[in-house]
Formats: sequence, C-alpha cells, structure tokens
Amino acid sequence: MPAVPRPIGSDRVEQRADGKVRLSCLGPKEGWSPRRPAGHGLALHPGTAVRWEDDLWEVVSVEEAPSGGVRYELAAWDDQQAIRLLLPYDEASEAARAADRLDLRKRNGARRVVLLLAPVAGLLPGRVQERRGAELGLRPALLTLASLPLPAAAGFFALVLMMAAAFAPGLRMAGPDVGPLLPYVAYLFPESLIRFLVVMAQDRPLGSLLGVPLHLLGRAAGLIAPPDGTPASAGPTPEARSSGDRFLMLEPLLSFLPPSDQLRLRERYGFSPVAWGKRTAWFLLVYPGLTAPAHAWSLLEGGGGLRSLALLVLSAGLAAEQVRRLRLLALGQPAPSVLGRLVAPFARPLFVRAIGSPAAGGSAPTA
Repeated sequence: MPAVPRPIGSDRVEQRADGKVRLSCLGPKEGWSPRRPAGHGLALHPGTAVRWEDDLWEVVSVEEAPSGGVRYELAAWDDQQAIRLLLPYDEASEAARAADRLDLRKRNGARRVVLLLAPVAGLLPGRVQERRGAELGLRPALLTLASLPLPAAAGFFALVLMMAAAFAPGLRMAGPDVGPLLPYVAYLFPESLIRFLVVMAQDRPLGSLLGVPLHLLGRAAGLIAPPDGTPASAGPTPEARSSGDRFLMLEPLLSFLPPSDQLRLRERYGFSPVAWGKRTAWFLLVYPGLTAPAHAWSLLEGGGGLRSLALLVLSAGLAAEQVRRLRLLALGQPAPSVLGRLVAPFARPLFVRAIGSPAAGGSAPTA
C-alpha cells in the first residue's frame, strides 16, 4: 500500500482505515472522473488514473462536501486495469488549474459586461465582434441584433423629417435648425435594414458606421486588442496602426473605388465590397431622392435659380448611378462610383506596405 502523499496547495488529505485516501478540495478538478461500477453485462470501468508523487491512484468516488468544495476518494491503482487517462497531481498541474479558474472568472465577468453593453458593442466592426464572441463564448450575431433598435429608430425619425421638409418646403419646426444633420442620421435607417438582413440571412455580425470612432477610441485606450496577426507583446508598428486607422475611417467610402482596388482591399484588410457598396448606394439613392422634390419646387416657384438647378441635376445623376450600382451589387460584384476619384488620393496609402514597397497585387489605386 503506498504511503499517504502530500497534498498540494489548499487541498487536505485524510487517511482511511481501508487504505484509501480522501482528498478535500475547494473546487472540482477537471478530468477527474469516478469509478463506474460493473453492471449487468458490463465490466468495471476504473476511474481516472492520477499520478501523485511516485505512485498511481484511482479516483473511486466524487462527492460534494456539506461545507462546500469537493471530496475525492482515491485508492491505489490496480495493475490489472488498463490506464485510459493519466493525469498528474503536482504543483505545476494545480497552478495550471488555478490559472484556468481565474481565467474563467475573468471571462464570465467580461461576458456580463459585453452583454450589458451589447447595444454599443454591436456597432463595432464585424471582425471585432467575431473575435470578442469567440473569446467569451458568445454568438456574435446577437451583439449586432442588440445594436439595431436605437439606430433604426433614430434613422427612421430623421427620414420622416426629411420627407416632410422635401414635400413641404415651408414647414418649419421650433427649436434649433437640425436640417443639415438629418441626412447623416437618416443613413442609419437603411444601414440598420441591411445589417438586419445580413444577420438573419448569413448569421454573421456586421458593424455600423457609428462603430468606427468607437473602435478607434477603444484601440487608443487599449480596450480592443490589435488585429489578428499582430504580436500582442510588441504591439503594432506606427505604420501598421496608421494604416489600420486610415482603413477604418475610409471603409464606407472605399466602395466608390474601382473593382480591382476593392478586391485588393478585401484581401489585405478584409474589406467587404458588396456590403459597404449596398450601404452607400442606398444612402445616395434615398437622400437625393428625398431632396430632389424640394429643389424642383424651388425651380417651379422661380426662386431657386442656378443653385437649385445644379443640385437637382446632381441629385438625379447620383440617383441614376446608384440604381446601376445596386444592379451590380445584387450580382455580388463590386460597384464603383464617380465619387471614387475624390476618395482615391486618401486611400492611396492603404495600397503601400509599411516598408514603402507596393502591396501585393498592384500599385496605388486607380482613380
């Protein structure tokens, strides 16, 4: 019969008269399964084999202690039984278990915080939601769904106000003039619809334009980890951080670039040409379509002049282009825009490696 070994840490051991030992622990030990007695037509299934100092022990039974914790009853291993699973019981294994328990508590706490802040966390870029969901055992699409109601309601309200202003130019509301902000707020309504359709059809998270500044603040504060592939210890280089931040700031506008440039951005940064293309196309289609009646009314009244005529032509041209873009996007193809010429100079650094050589797949973006 082996001698009674020394317990590890806060565990306590008790010698029994029949040669078995009872190990009292504050918490369960993962992988320690008790013996399964022989039943009708079944052979005895021994418990987990535990190497404790220089001897082998079998986990005979497991029970919860009245005062809390877990009690394990162990007996000397029967050499006639085959060892299916052998686990160590030493300082290193117990330190690893303690670290796992601490990590589990931290994950549970972080999971509760993320669920509480889901209406905000769901606005972050989709890849950030996917990484956070994988780390905390959450379904990332639920974060996106939780972030939809408030932006959709705000966007719908702004859309109603824009329609009222478009079809009733003389309508005025008391209080400060918020007219210039309405198009930006109204954008949230079609964006929310697209995000909802993507989540329901593909069960994947999708961020919002509102999440871009939140993501930048989180990166600056160290609350959001660097992208995958960046060593966490060393941190991203200044060039890589600048390039990543530039991409996040320009991401909605990159759907205006030529298709070849959008595909290169997809390979390098995970850009989604179709998703962002649909968002920008619907925004440019809805907003000019709602403001065009107001410009036409001004022309009919004779008070609009060249300004209203120019804005009407611009709105009609942009609306026609978005119809063409939506047809291409419906086929799963990137759809450029004439506005890409304005975006190209700002997007050019995204196609250059940090060391200064052109990125794989070509040179700077074409206008």
